Amino acid sequence: MDAHPNAQLGEAYVCPPDAGPAWRAAYAAGVDLSLIEISLAKTPWERWVEHDRALELALQLREAMKMRHGRT
Repeated sequence: MDAHPNAQLGEAYVCPPDAGPAWRAAYAAGVDLSLIEISLAKTPWERWVEHDRALELALQLREAMKMRHGRT
């Protein structure tokens, strides 16, 4: 039997025994569910702040690429 896809990443995540079918399907497909659990443990405000920071970085990167390629 093949190892779980996350095992290749050194993950030790274990699917909870009470997980629903969608959660089990995602686990079987190799989705790193630990990241989802970490995110859901945060408050909505904490997630919003993280999103805002990531969006700002993405916009800065887009602007830098435009400048690098001579577009304004």
